Order: sequence, then structure tokens, then C-alpha cells
Amino acid sequence: MSREFKKVLLELKPHKRKIISIAIAGVIMSVLQGLIAAGFKDLMDNMGKPDVIEIWKTPLALLSVYFFMGWARYYHIFNMNYTSELVVQSLRERLQSKFMKLNLSFHNNYAAGSGGLISRILNDVQVIQNGLRLVADFFREPILFIILLGNLFKLNWRLTSTVIIALPIIIFFIRQITKTVKKYSHKGQEELEKITSTIKESLDGVRTIQSFNLEQTLTDRFRQESQEYLYSRKKIHSRVELSGPVTEFIAAAVILSIVMAMSYEISQGRATFGDFASYIASLLMLNAPIKKIQESSVKFQETLVSFKRIYSILDEDSEVHEKPGAIAFPSQWSKIEFKNINFSYGSEHILKNISLTINKGESIALVGSSGSGKSSLVNLLPRFFDPSSGNILVDGKSIFDFSLKSLRNNIALVSQDVFLFNDTIENNIWSGNFNKDKALVKEAATNANAVTFIEKNPEGFQYEVGDRGNLLSGGEKQRISIARAFFKDAPILILDEATSALDSVSESEVQKGLDRLLTGKTSLVIAHRFSTISKANRILVLKSGSVIEEGSHESLLAKQGEYFMLFQLQKGV
Repeated sequence: MSREFKKVLLELKPHKRKIISIAIAGVIMSVLQGLIAAGFKDLMDNMGKPDVIEIWKTPLALLSVYFFMGWARYYHIFNMNYTSELVVQSLRERLQSKFMKLNLSFHNNYAAGSGGLISRILNDVQVIQNGLRLVADFFREPILFIILLGNLFKLNWRLTSTVIIALPIIIFFIRQITKTVKKYSHKGQEELEKITSTIKESLDGVRTIQSFNLEQTLTDRFRQESQEYLYSRKKIHSRVELSGPVTEFIAAAVILSIVMAMSYEISQGRATFGDFASYIASLLMLNAPIKKIQESSVKFQETLVSFKRIYSILDEDSEVHEKPGAIAFPSQWSKIEFKNINFSYGSEHILKNISLTINKGESIALVGSSGSGKSSLVNLLPRFFDPSSGNILVDGKSIFDFSLKSLRNNIALVSQDVFLFNDTIENNIWSGNFNKDKALVKEAATNANAVTFIEKNPEGFQYEVGDRGNLLSGGEKQRISIARAFFKDAPILILDEATSALDSVSESEVQKGLDRLLTGKTSLVIAHRFSTISKANRILVLKSGSVIEEGSHESLLAKQGEYFMLFQLQKGV
């Protein structure tokens, strides 16, 4: 039993009782279908008899069998389809939850990007949903096959023994086709992931694409990926559909042989026209379970491939793990210590043996050229990443001992890349802490210097900001982000290039909000505008992942080292 098939069983386990009832309904349906095939013997043999009761008895019996078979079929198929919906919904929810728990290293390094992850949660899950519906066939069709085969043996065991010689040929074709489908299903799903990623990039980057006249480049890339996907699907369809003519030809040859054999048996008085009708009916009905088992087996390989791809995410061990019995972040503390911190992306060393103490209420600025490790260092505090070695302590207690929720409740983040939900301004600010009274939203907006532009809009706080806040200007988005941090009112604040993308007017408005936000907070500030940096209690200069200078604005300028050089560059001296 393959690992993927065990995963299928694991997903179905919570619905065990429902699956059992589905199986029972499938067995009942198959038994009743078998009775219909057997009933054709009496139906044909009673034709022409003088007894009216005998003539009507079999059709009425068959009609009642059809009635109960219809209800069994309804229960069987409806519940299997709905159960498959429940299973895939569970998978979607777990995937979405997993995406939120995976650390930033995983998201940054995932080859197909967020588009690839979207493909897993939409395309692969859809394949699984379609495949799980076929599970009902595995309950029903083998039973029907056995019943019909038994009826054939009962009617003429010699002829049936000859007929089943064709089965190994059909089984051989199914096995060969299954191998090919599994191979191309995996390839096809990977190519579909690339297509989804390209579509997402095209939508997210439409402004840049148009600016650099890259429309044709993206179109060509999409066309190339689509052609590769179509090639895989073509291979799958050709193998699946090839099985139909082969099995149908074998079935036609078998049926014609049976007609000739049964005609001879009737002429010799060893069989009746009822035997012939029942035998042909059973044989023709036998084609359906063989074909469905074949198709289900082939398509189920696609399902197993998608299960493998989905569980590669669900089993991914890139989560930021929380210790059992994790404690709450202390309400009263005096200092945060970074002790001998090292951090790597694969083989690339980003941070090298950094030690830093931050006293409560202190503002620490981090400066340095791009790639020096500033953002990586501040991202360790809320545990977006974990260091490769070293520790971060709060009054001597490791942050790894705190629950993630408690730790992050005490940290507010305002970054250059502002993310706003496609919702109202009010709800975006309220998302800072949904446990607090919504009535405090306006106060937070006022402190963030945002209430003026909000109330100029006729919809005010109920204004929908659009996807990622695209209906607002950069400065407006940033002030909503600051208002959200105000509303959260966390004691520790991280500012990551919060004003670097703004023009001078917007920066001035945003800076007023930031100055209020920083009051009384312990803050880590990344900035390259020295008007912001100079207000910090201490400044750390990073280069190639190491702290090379530390001190106040004036003392670092006096050293005329790296900080002095960066300062001169910004002044244009």
C-alpha cells in the first residue's frame, strides 16, 4: 500500500460511518442490478404463456427492483459526492492554515512563489475532489462484477470459463495505462502550478509589465507553459481513451462468439431464449463495471499524485515551532538581549555572531547598505524566522519559551510594504486587535494623522480600500498602517523602512504619526533617512551581517567611519 493511498484512507477516516453506509448502499445497488440481469431469463421464458399472472409477475418484480435500486443509487452517489466535498474542504482549510504558519524562509524560497501555493489549494484539491468521488465505484463495481460473473457461470459455466480468458488482456492494458497516467499527472500538475504562478505575476505586476512593455514576454511565457501542460494532458487523454476501443473490441468479439455459441446451445435444446437473454444482459452489464473500474483506477492515479503534492506542503517542517506548555510574554520586563545570533539562508550567512541589548523604552536604529542584514535581524524578534544559532532573551527568558500569539501580541510592525485587506478603513485599523472596542478606531486614526483624509471621503471609515489598499495613495496606506499599530498598542515597535517609499509631503504627514507612535515604546527602527535615524537613542551600523559600529548620531559622525560615509552619501557630499 503506497504512502499516498494511506493518506487517502486517513482523510476518509473521520467519515468512517458515512463511508460504511455508502458502501452498504453500493452493495445493495449492485445486488439489485444483478437481480435485474437474472430476471431477464424469467421475463423472456414467460412470454407467450397463457397464464396472465405469470406474464405480469416478473415485470412488476423488476419494476420494484428498479425503484429500490434508484433510491440506493441516490443515497450512494449523493453521500459519496458530499463526503468528497467535506474532505477537500478540510484539506483547503489545513493548507491555508499551514501557509500562515510556515516561516518566511519557506515563502521566500518556494520556487513557484505564492502562485504555486495557490495552485496546490485550488488545482490539486480539485483533482482530489474528482478522484474521491470515484471511491464509490470501488465499493459498487467489484460487487456488481462478481454478481454478474456468478450469473454467467450459473447459466453456462463452460462458456463463461472461455470468456474470462479475455480478462488478463484487459488487466494488462489497465496496468500499462496506469503507469503512464501517474507519470504525466505529476508532470502536468507541476506545469499547471507554473501557469498559476505566471497568471498571479501578470496580475500583481501589471503596472511594471506595462511600463517595460513586457506584455508580449508574459504572453509568450504563458503560451509556452500552457503548451507544456497541454502536452501532458494530451498524453493522459490518449492513454485513457486508448483503453476504450481496445476493451470494446475485445468485448464485441466475445459477445459475437457468445451469440454463436448460445444459438448452437438453443438449437440443441440445452438452453432457452430466456437463458440467452439473461446471459447477454449479464455480459453487456458486465462491461460497465469493468470500464468503470478501469477508468477509476486510472484517474485515481492522478488523485494520488495530487495527494503527494498537497502532503508535501502539509508535512513541510518549516513552521516556527512553539514549545509545549509555552508561557505568556511578561507584562513587566526591563530588557531584550540578542545573544550571539547567527542566521543563514541555506549556505548564505546573513547574520554573524550579533549581540545586542535593548533596554525597555529605548529606540534602536539599524542602518547599513542593502543586504547588510537589518530586516533579517528585526524579523527574528517576532519569530518570522528563527536564528541558526544563538538566542533572544527577555529578562533572561528565551523568546522560544513564549507562546507565539503572546509574543506577537506585544510587537507591532510598520513596514515599507504596507498590506491592507480588501475591506473598509475601519476594519483594517480594527484588525490591529479585534478584541478591543471598535469605537477606539477613530482615536487611533487621529493619532496616526490619518483622520483628516479619511473624513474627506464621503464614506469615511467605511471606505473600501481595494486589493492591498490600491485605492489609497502610498502616504494614506502608510498612515492606515500606523493607525493599526496605534490600535494594537503593543509595547514593542518595529519600523522597517516605513517612510522610504514616500515623497517629501507624504513623509512629513506620516512622520508626525510615527513620532506619536514611538512615544513610550521600545523600538527597532530601520531607516536610511537620517532625519529619522538621528532621533534614536542608539544606532547600530551593519555590514555583511555584522555590527561594525554602535553609538549616538553625533558620536558616529565624529568617528568618520561607515556611518559617516553613509551620511555623506545621503547629503550628496
